[in-house]
Amino acid sequence: MFEAGMALIEQGLAVLAQQDLDAIPPVQLGADIKRLRAGIDRAEAQCACRVEAFDRESGYAATPDTSTVNWLRNNCNLSGATADKHVRLARQLPDLGETQKALEAGQIGIEHALEIARATDDLGLGAEGELLKAAQNKDPAELRQTARAIRHRIDADGMARLAMEEQRKRRLHLHDLPDGMIGIDGALPPEGGAALRITLDSLIGVPPKGDDRTQQQRQADALMQLCRRQLDSGSLPSRAGRKPHLTVVMQAETGAARLEGAGPISSETAERLLCDGSVSVLSIDRKGAALDLGRSQRLASEPQRRALGARYTKCAAPGCNWEVRFCEPHHLDQWANGGGTRVDRMVPLCTVKHHPLVHEGRWKVVERPGGAIDLVPPWRQPGPG
Repeated sequence: MFEAGMALIEQGLAVLAQQDLDAIPPVQLGADIKRLRAGIDRAEAQCACRVEAFDRESGYAATPDTSTVNWLRNNCNLSGATADKHVRLARQLPDLGETQKALEAGQIGIEHALEIARATDDLGLGAEGELLKAAQNKDPAELRQTARAIRHRIDADGMARLAMEEQRKRRLHLHDLPDGMIGIDGALPPEGGAALRITLDSLIGVPPKGDDRTQQQRQADALMQLCRRQLDSGSLPSRAGRKPHLTVVMQAETGAARLEGAGPISSETAERLLCDGSVSVLSIDRKGAALDLGRSQRLASEPQRRALGARYTKCAAPGCNWEVRFCEPHHLDQWANGGGTRVDRMVPLCTVKHHPLVHEGRWKVVERPGGAIDLVPPWRQPGPG
C-alpha cells in the first residue's frame, strides 16, 4: 500500500517538474503554492506517524545510530535540532488526536503542530482544543504568543517564575571572527527583545524601491546606525574621562589604518569613516608614536548636517531614493589630500550603498553644475597617464 501511494506521489511530482512556470499567471501560482504546502503538511503527518512507530520499536537499534534523532539526522537530511523537534512531535501526536487529524487533513501546518506539542507539554493536554482553534487563523509565531497568554491565564505565578528565569538567562556575546568581522549572539527577555525590534524596525523604515538587501542585512545596518547615532549624540557616559567614539589610527608614511577595538581596515574604509562626525583620526609614525590627533573641524557638525539636510532631501547619487536621514556627509575634498569641512563641499550619500561604493568600491564622484553629482565606476575611469 505504501509503495503504491508513493508511486502516485512521485508520478505527480514528475509531472509538476515539467511545467513551464513562466506561462502560469501569478494568481494561479499562488493557488498552486497553497495546495503544495497543504500536501507537504499532510505528508509530514504521515511521516510523523511512522517516526512514532519507528521510535517506539527502537528501529534504529539495528543500525550504528544510537537514537531515533541520530538516525533521522544521518538518513533524512535533517539537522540534529530539526530531527529532535520531529521526534518530540511524533511521541506526543498519539495523545493529540485532534491535532493529528487536522495535520493529516492539511488544515494546519507542521509548524503549528510543533507549537501545539511544545505548548501542551507545558500546559497539559487540556489546552489542545484552544490552541488548535487558534492555529486555524494564526501563524506559528502568533500561536506561540497564544500559548503564553493561556499560561498566564491559568498559571500567573508560573509566568512570574518564567519571567525571572528569562531575566536570569539574558546574554549578549560579541566575539571576533577569523575574517575580521565581529560576531553577535545572545538572547533577551521579551521586553528587551521587543524594544530592540521596535527600534530596529523604526530605523529600517520602508525600504525604497530597488533596495536589494536581505532582512538580516537591513537589521544589521539598523543596529550599526543606532550605535553611530548614540556616539554622535555625545550623551554616552565617559570612561576614564573620555567620551566614547571611534578612532582610526593611521600610519602617516604608509597610510595603513586600523580601527581601535577592531583591527586593520582598508584605507578606503578609513576615509569613509572620517566623513562622519563620531570618528577621530590618530596619526602615528613608524614606531607608533602619536603625531597628530585628528582635525576636529574635519568632522561634520550637527548644524552642518542640518544645513546639508536643507539642501538635499535624499542621497545625492543619481536615482537613489534613500532619505537624507539615512545618509552620511561625504566630503568632496578627501581628508588625505587636506580637505576641510564646508557644507558646500559635502554631499549626502546613503550608508546602505553609495557611501561604501565611493570609498571601498572606488567609484569616483564627478561634480556637475548646480550641486549634482555623477558616480563613475572604476571600469569607466581613465587609466593613469
